[in-house]
Amino acid sequence: MIKGSRIVVGITGGIAAYKAVEVIRELQRKGADVVVAVTPSALRFIGEATLSAISGKPVYKDLFQSNGSVSHVSISSWGDCFLIVPATANTIAKISCGISDNPVTELALCFGKGIICPSMNVRMYENKVTQENIKRLRILGYEIVEPEEGYLACGERGKGRLASLEHIVDSVLYYLSPKILEGEKVVVTAGPTREYIDPVRFISNPSTGKMGFALARAAKALGADVVLVSGKTCIKPPYGVKFVEVETADEMYRAVKDNMEDATVFISAAAVGDYSPIKVSKEKVKKTEGVFKLELKRTVDILEDVGKNKREGQIIVGFAAETENLIENARRKLKRKNLDVIVANDVKKRIFGSDETEVVLITDSVEERLSGSKEEVSFEILKLISKIRKE
Repeated sequence: MIKGSRIVVGITGGIAAYKAVEVIRELQRKGADVVVAVTPSALRFIGEATLSAISGKPVYKDLFQSNGSVSHVSISSWGDCFLIVPATANTIAKISCGISDNPVTELALCFGKGIICPSMNVRMYENKVTQENIKRLRILGYEIVEPEEGYLACGERGKGRLASLEHIVDSVLYYLSPKILEGEKVVVTAGPTREYIDPVRFISNPSTGKMGFALARAAKALGADVVLVSGKTCIKPPYGVKFVEVETADEMYRAVKDNMEDATVFISAAAVGDYSPIKVSKEKVKKTEGVFKLELKRTVDILEDVGKNKREGQIIVGFAAETENLIENARRKLKRKNLDVIVANDVKKRIFGSDETEVVLITDSVEERLSGSKEEVSFEILKLISKIRKE
């Protein structure tokens, strides 16, 4: 959804202004065209030459800068999304009151909505006036990307650090995406599970969780209320998603059960371990000579249990990672586990951890091959789910 979009980035005079360069670069990497507008104070933190070189366009820096191509009217007509990063307390106050005395606040008045990423001292952020201004902006239709907690430039610790690059880019994706899943609650499982042998050893698999996280991000972007239940991964959870981290198959099962009561869609993208040790040692098992034997038992089949207890109207989606007879094995799993959709992939073709994927989307009446990034494929899967829900 970001590819081909036109984004106006407003930068205000805060110490986090330099981070806007990273945001611009990431948006461009995802295919967006970017124009930059600044307040006079912003140029005291970051140079015009830098911003012009990064964006490849003139910087809108002056209210009287109108040469036909750079003005508040032409920019606001051109842009699909207005993103202010960082947004100071001063700028937030001005926009909430309709003051337009610099290029950024002027554009805010023209757009009338957009994404605001606050960054300031914790006491300034928590001040009742700032909170009232933020509340008013939400009512007016602005998306507020909450700042993070941590050490601030002033040396204090608290909530006020600019949100992470990932969360800011996610917010742009959400803003631009059609809300075809609005009103739905989607539960997604992701990542590997761990079955412990002793306190320092476990059985697991190479899943990175990338596909499940991409599905959760796409579902949120399309308007759903999303719960992501994941095993241990190295990926930061998507912005705005309820995240539940687990380790074992049993923990994942309980977390899914806890969140399925009002769910309308369940997507099982996790690589859940099929077996766990019968006995788990409380102490580290010491090495010995000879063969080490480990007895295993079956773990709970989460997808099968959800399929058995499927309510009318619920959509259940499973994944089938196969090394042979891809379509035949996937179709058997589709029927055996009472699924609506199964996503089949040949793990011989794509190694775990890849950003790209190649799958076959299968229902009783559909067999569609998809390839591309996991983000792109996730949106296609969710478009099919939306279509099934409507039918």
